[in-house]
Amino acid sequence: MHQRHHWADKFRSFLRHMYVERQIYIRSHGHVQFISLPPLTQTVFAAIAFVFLSWIAFASVNVVFKEQIIAAKDRRYVKMQGAYEERMAQLQSAYDELNGQLVITEERFLATTRQLEEKHKQLATLMSQRQSAGSQLDTMRRRYAATLGGQEGTPGDGNTVLMRVDGASEGPDVVHTTARPARMTELEPFVIEGSEGLDFAGLAGNTEDDNALVSLIDTRLAQLDDAQQSLINNVEEVTDRRVRELKSIISMTKAVEPEQMLKRTAGKNGDAQGGPFIDLADTDALAGGSGETGFAKQLFRVSSNLKKMADLEESIARMPLASPLVSYRHTSSYGPRRDPFNGRMAFHSGEDMAAGYGSKIYAPSAGTVTFAGWKEIAFRETIGRVGSSGRSSGAHLHYEVWFDGIVRNPSKFIEAGHYVFAKQG
Repeated sequence: MHQRHHWADKFRSFLRHMYVERQIYIRSHGHVQFISLPPLTQTVFAAIAFVFLSWIAFASVNVVFKEQIIAAKDRRYVKMQGAYEERMAQLQSAYDELNGQLVITEERFLATTRQLEEKHKQLATLMSQRQSAGSQLDTMRRRYAATLGGQEGTPGDGNTVLMRVDGASEGPDVVHTTARPARMTELEPFVIEGSEGLDFAGLAGNTEDDNALVSLIDTRLAQLDDAQQSLINNVEEVTDRRVRELKSIISMTKAVEPEQMLKRTAGKNGDAQGGPFIDLADTDALAGGSGETGFAKQLFRVSSNLKKMADLEESIARMPLASPLVSYRHTSSYGPRRDPFNGRMAFHSGEDMAAGYGSKIYAPSAGTVTFAGWKEIAFRETIGRVGSSGRSSGAHLHYEVWFDGIVRNPSKFIEAGHYVFAKQG
């Protein structure tokens, strides 16, 4: 406080020294007049003069350097405008790049999903084909199991019945075997794991990072594609094995080669088809890439196997593979034997199956009665009962199998049938 007073005293002392009272004298016509200028008036005039001179100096500088100032402002504006335009160009470029990436990503996703959908349709058709291919033997098994369970068949008349093998009822899957079939098992249902719940909208709502979303969708699509490929690989493996097993069953009958039987079945039931021949090995250019063509080739192989499997199963369904009796004792085999009545060597054209009087004799295959009138016979339908007539030493069934006009060994057919009608599971 003392120091502030000190400076105030010094300032007042400075003003009193600089602005002492002054008088201006004016002489006019011999008279002298004066004007008194107190210190306050001098101070006001001095302030006005300072402001006026400062304004004149500023105006003078502004006039002199006006062009330089304007030019500097223009340069600064141009620089700011250039920076702004450059920034806008960068933003536009980034936007265009991002938009291009989004378009490419969207097209890629659409193409991938279209491919997956097309594969799914093809696989669904394949599964439908597989299910229809396995219907005949399923029906035969059920009827065979019904006769084993003692259910009644349709009664028939007569002691001697000749049948022509005809269209069999429909049925299913077959065996597990390499050289000889083991036991037939059902094909497991084929399921594409991970194909459910592929909700892109849900995925988008669960992540805020676009890159993470794209990566997640890519992963899910890849998983689905791998699952589809795994499915077709599994189906191909199973159908390859199934075709070998069915061929093995036909080979066991010693009556006909599997390929020859296939030609007969395909020639009879072949679908009406046509169109130009295009080798599947040359379709890469048409299909637009080797990846999809590889899947198409594999799908074609599996489809061909399923068609072959259906033809083989139909052929097997037409064969008399089931035993005509549920319970019997084998008394005489097919082939050379000593005649039971005269003791001489003779050829026995069938199998003798001893059973109790009145035991039901079942049709070993679907067919048509060619003796004692025409009547359709279903598989496992009762066509007679065991008795003893003609050159017979007791109640038994003399069972013969003829194929292509040649008598065949019935035991081979019955042995092959064991692998078709074996108890499941």
